[in-house]
Amino acid sequence: MLHQCSVCKLRIVMCGGGTGGHVYPALSIAEAIDEISPGAEIHFIGMGNSFESRAVASAGRLFHEINAGALIGKSFFEKLVGLWRAVSGTLQAMLLLRKLKPGVVIGTGGYVMAPVIAAAKLMSIPFILQEQNSFPGYATRKFARFACFVCLGNQEAERHLQGSRVVVTGNPVRRAILKSANTLEQSRGSDHSSALLVLGGSLGARSINTAVANCIDELAGVLPVYWQTGRNASHSLFDSQVLERLIQHKFVVRRDFFDDMDSQYARAKLVVCRAGAITLAELALFGLPAVLVPFPYAAHQHQLANARSVENEGGAVVIPDSELTGEKLFDVVQSLLSDSKRLSSMSSAMKRLAKPSASWDIAKIALKVAAR
Repeated sequence: MLHQCSVCKLRIVMCGGGTGGHVYPALSIAEAIDEISPGAEIHFIGMGNSFESRAVASAGRLFHEINAGALIGKSFFEKLVGLWRAVSGTLQAMLLLRKLKPGVVIGTGGYVMAPVIAAAKLMSIPFILQEQNSFPGYATRKFARFACFVCLGNQEAERHLQGSRVVVTGNPVRRAILKSANTLEQSRGSDHSSALLVLGGSLGARSINTAVANCIDELAGVLPVYWQTGRNASHSLFDSQVLERLIQHKFVVRRDFFDDMDSQYARAKLVVCRAGAITLAELALFGLPAVLVPFPYAAHQHQLANARSVENEGGAVVIPDSELTGEKLFDVVQSLLSDSKRLSSMSSAMKRLAKPSASWDIAKIALKVAAR
């Protein structure tokens, strides 16, 4: 355990946001720091009225607001606005860092990370980066060579970060997910796998929802379906007598969002979902075979890179978004569920990809950097 005097209290700044894929890893690392160094004071920096501000507040953490702006994939005018926000955000971050005097800054991705890491570099404050994806994000690529360490979720990312000090730690996952995976592993005497889990994302993956809606009767005839459609999903997809009948007879459970993902993973036999890095890390902990439909508009096709990496290891089957139909999805799902030997092999492959100690490994690295 790292000991700090009361006068020289250790402060750590976390930054990253925009999506759960950047925020939840930061929160998971913070939990690990709490365990290893209970006296450390952890501060989060992000945009106001944002996903990260709400998630951090829900976790009861200290949060500070700055400006930030996206530049990639924007129009000329939007880039000018984004640049102004990034510059003003960097100045705001410098004032915050001067006040907080952190021992280390930890960046977990998203464009809100860039102003904070830029400020840390300008002020010679050590920082580490945590990159979730097989193809690193823009901010990670720009700042990696200045970082004390870049903690990678995937070995594939290393080739894009030549000249940087990298370590493959895996991706941090939420404590509740890790606890549920450990509990399930200890009670493998009975078969807990009893459902097809479909994750249409927190907002709604239109192609996945449409394909599932077009073959829901067939899917439910093979295995009970637990279907997260997302909060913004088109409800016209669900106005069918077939679906209502299946829900009434409990062959299908449909929710906008599952708050109990640990329970959902625990009952699943196969998962249909996008290929976000944190979702894949969670699937690996549970050893869950997957049918992956990468989000086609992800920056630099990083979801496709994530998905192919898992497929190459034998843990998943990839269906490109442009090729996804109800018929195609049902054929793939039925083929996998009817082949217990292949499912078992895929499950073993997923387990080999699991990094259950990722949060603690990253926390230890950060604390060692701060101790210098």
